[in-house]
Amino acid sequence: MPEPDREAYEAAERLVREAQERAERSVPPNGWSSGPPPPSFADLGPLLALVDGLRGQLPPELARQLSDALRELLIALRAVLDYAIVRLEPPATEDERDVQDIPIR
Repeated sequence: MPEPDREAYEAAERLVREAQERAERSVPPNGWSSGPPPPSFADLGPLLALVDGLRGQLPPELARQLSDALRELLIALRAVLDYAIVRLEPPATEDERDVQDIPIR
C-alpha cells in the first residue's frame, strides 16, 4: 500500500478499536435488558383440582359461593386478556378508513 493509504487505514483501525472499547465500557450491569420480566400468571391447574376435590365435601351454600367467586375470577381474567389483546392490535392506518361511495345522478 502507498504510505497515505496506510495512514488512513491505521487511523480507521484505531477509531474502530476505540469505539469498541467505549461500547464495552458502557454495557449496563444487566446487559441490554429492558428491565425485569413481566409478571406471569401462576398455573391454575392445582387450584382447579382443589376446587373439584372440595366440590362434593362442601355444604351446598358454600359450594355456590365458591362457584360464584370462581366465575368472577374468570370474568376478571377474561377482561385482562381482552385488554391485552386490544393493546397488541396494530393501530388503524389511514388506508383503512371507512369509505362510502355516493352515487352521482
